[in-house]
Amino acid sequence: GGGRREEPEERRVGALDAKKKGGEDIYNISGSGGDGEDIIDPLSSEYNGILASYFSVGLMIGGSTSLLYPVLIVKAGATSSLMTASYAVVMVFWSYKIVFGFLSDCFPIFGYKRKPYIVIGWLFCAGVMISLAKEGNDVDPRHLTLMLALANMGYVWADVAADGFMVWVAHREPIEKRGKMQTLVYSMSKLGQIAINLIILLGFSGPEMNCPGFEPDPGVPCTTNVYVTKRVDAEMYQSNPDGWCYETCNDATFDWDMSIPEFALSICFVIAASIPLYLRLKEDKAKPEPRLEFLGKFWKQIKRRACWQIILYGMISHITFGVMNAAKEPANYVWLNLHTSQHQIMVIFEKFVFFIGLNFVRKYALNISWRKQVLLGSCLVLVFNTMYFLIIFDVFRNSWFYIFTDVSALFMYTLNFLASHASMIEVAEPGYEAITYSMITTATNSVSPLSAVISYQL
Repeated sequence: GGGRREEPEERRVGALDAKKKGGEDIYNISGSGGDGEDIIDPLSSEYNGILASYFSVGLMIGGSTSLLYPVLIVKAGATSSLMTASYAVVMVFWSYKIVFGFLSDCFPIFGYKRKPYIVIGWLFCAGVMISLAKEGNDVDPRHLTLMLALANMGYVWADVAADGFMVWVAHREPIEKRGKMQTLVYSMSKLGQIAINLIILLGFSGPEMNCPGFEPDPGVPCTTNVYVTKRVDAEMYQSNPDGWCYETCNDATFDWDMSIPEFALSICFVIAASIPLYLRLKEDKAKPEPRLEFLGKFWKQIKRRACWQIILYGMISHITFGVMNAAKEPANYVWLNLHTSQHQIMVIFEKFVFFIGLNFVRKYALNISWRKQVLLGSCLVLVFNTMYFLIIFDVFRNSWFYIFTDVSALFMYTLNFLASHASMIEVAEPGYEAITYSMITTATNSVSPLSAVISYQL
């Protein structure tokens, strides 16, 4: 009682050494066996900023990817190759998470490894989205893609620091509750994706986005661009050749539209409202290690069998699960008349089912073998994806049938996702949380462009 009080970092290292000596390789640094000082409530005011960051990540990743379908496929009539390339460009900075992880762990700002990078990343993202709003509603689709990619760099920067924070909290969970923090943050991310897709559903299902050549101003003549007019409903065009552009086509679900600037500013509002939560995050100050010494220890960690096998599995699974028919999106628009509202309903169902799946696994399957989960999930994903052949060969073409098969396949993929991501926490040593987690996710995300190339060649 009268001895020197240990610093937080000393307690972490001591707990880690004790675990290693006991023959275990699990970094359980919870306070459940002691005075309870290190038990963390992620919903408390000191740590709810982590959840806010993941919710905003869901807004950005869901908004930037889901916006591509109505803008490129529905409104611009883009080709499948352009759609695939645009998606890869928007997500490109997910392949560079290791860079931000290195910065977060090796270069503390004013002694803090996480909080400053979360704030800087989100401020950068908000700045890009404000610049996008200034471009107006007639922004070129290619320029829109580049702006969204640049905004994604900002939130990936913040996300990596939040990942490090999440791993730090997860290390302090009792073994019997391990996985609670990780499923909680990914659930928040999915809630963010559901929220932004609801906005896209309600805001981009109107005539301006879904009716080619639609003109809300009667004083502006209808376009004579052949590329646009050939996509107009033939019956509507023939019945009113001079005023067809002022009519609402059947593909429009609502009579109103949200502009791209309004969409961008709505995300900025959430980011701005969350900044105070990031500033209130409780974080111990840390001294930076010598860079070469840090990298040397990190390299030893990566060479561990448990670590490189997780990386290898992540890369192989992302290549195989990421390969898809590049013509699927335009084909669905033609074969199934999958307009914006239906597409967004499908995406919302996907995110909701993923959210349910995460919590189902957290509650009932945390103690089930990861190998069995991966095997079962992979087989069931294959079964539901095979049902698309019924659409290809015109056996049964129905948009709701496609939505059912796609959503069901994603639910089964949840088993693979959580098994691979839960193992990342167990191999990330204290002090190396951000760089280890980002290294593994970078390795898996870096093969996504390869999946896109394979998809396009097939």
